[in-house]
Amino acid sequence: MTAGPTADVGKFILFGANDAAVQLPTNFQHVPIDRYKANLIRIINHPIITAHKPKIFLVTPPPLDQIRVTVLDMANGHPAAARQTKRSAAYSETVRQVVAEHPGVTLIDLCKAVMDRAIEKTPGFDPKGPALGDPEGGVRGYLEHLLPDGLHLSAESYRIFYDLVRPHVGTEWAGTPDEQRVGYVLPDWRDASWLEQDTHLKGKSI
Repeated sequence: MTAGPTADVGKFILFGANDAAVQLPTNFQHVPIDRYKANLIRIINHPIITAHKPKIFLVTPPPLDQIRVTVLDMANGHPAAARQTKRSAAYSETVRQVVAEHPGVTLIDLCKAVMDRAIEKTPGFDPKGPALGDPEGGVRGYLEHLLPDGLHLSAESYRIFYDLVRPHVGTEWAGTPDEQRVGYVLPDWRDASWLEQDTHLKGKSI
């Protein structure tokens, strides 16, 4: 079998939710925002990455529901919330800055997409005021469904993430016959040698 052209390899980079943690005696995850930015720049320009000539996608860390995080963090022995809504938003903005400064790098704005969904499904919320999840505003709204523990994504949020990523993956196959498998480096599983013994399965989805 002759392999088709090698598919473009995408590198999706998502850091920041832990880097944005507050410095506390009980938490040691914090990375200063200037170092965070420098780290992202080093990663996307690292020779091991650039040698592959990949498409590079930087993903903003998701928003934070500080109201929920505060309750859970203090119950787990922290003296205060280990993460803050405004601080996390600043790290997401840093990702946007890095993308703006590096042509060829694509932004996947997960933070905005999740927050947009939360605002859309929170009746009466005014986005001009404090963000959802910010203790200053005191409203969690639909974030409680998107970030159940205030930090990690729910199934619905992962679907939002998937919908952001999907248009950028597998574009080399768009409009081609399913059996063509353009861009595969190794033979497709449907061409496995053992299928020669089961000809009635060859070329079919199992």
